[in-house]
Amino acid sequence: MNHAFWGLALSVKGMLCYAQAFGTIPPACVRTTRTDCKGLCMKRTGLKSSMNRHQKVLCVILLPMVILSVPQIFGPKNFLPNPEVATIALYLSAFVVIVVSLWAGYLLHTGKITPDPQWHSFGLGKKCLTFIGCPLLLWIMCHLSFGYTVPRIWTMLDSEARTVAYQVTKNRGGGRHSCSYQLENDQLDRMYFEICVPRDFWYRLPDGPFIATFKVEQSPLGMTFKGTGVNWAPFSSEPNHKG
Repeated sequence: MNHAFWGLALSVKGMLCYAQAFGTIPPACVRTTRTDCKGLCMKRTGLKSSMNRHQKVLCVILLPMVILSVPQIFGPKNFLPNPEVATIALYLSAFVVIVVSLWAGYLLHTGKITPDPQWHSFGLGKKCLTFIGCPLLLWIMCHLSFGYTVPRIWTMLDSEARTVAYQVTKNRGGGRHSCSYQLENDQLDRMYFEICVPRDFWYRLPDGPFIATFKVEQSPLGMTFKGTGVNWAPFSSEPNHKG
């Protein structure tokens, strides 16, 4: 739960540069509440008075991508999408980023949106880095949302239990949000996917390649690894297989 909270905070902070560039978070939004004459606490925001329709649409597009990417970044990476789903998500994310960037640039050029005042204090280098880095950050978040979080939710709602087998090797993970004892397969996604196993079980496994079975929840969009089967065998000359 703490990982999700801090992940959301860091992701929102990372998108502030994009919001400042296109004026989607005006200073008036800092005002949050006030008390009326009857002593009732009424929420007051600058959203209606300071944000036009175009800025609101940009916010609606950006914020869901930030929220949906958090579980994959800071949560367990045990979901493996189908290759077709991953490919579609890759191109769909690029399409969304291109459309949003061109549209936001057009609105900025025509004066329909204005940058946050803090944007003008940025140097040339920081502005160039923002225009390059923020679309890349948005693409990563869209890719995680379309390629992992949405298919994972679908799999949670509609899936069937299965057992699969892969040739794997032992690997020591690292990093704050990575499990320490892993099994890896060169054909599987190693950037956004991890097979985590208990420490004692990891040390009982052979050092070379071997065939391991896994319990998964599978749907047409992908599968979530639920655990490692107790059965494993040394790797032979037989090709990889699924069960």
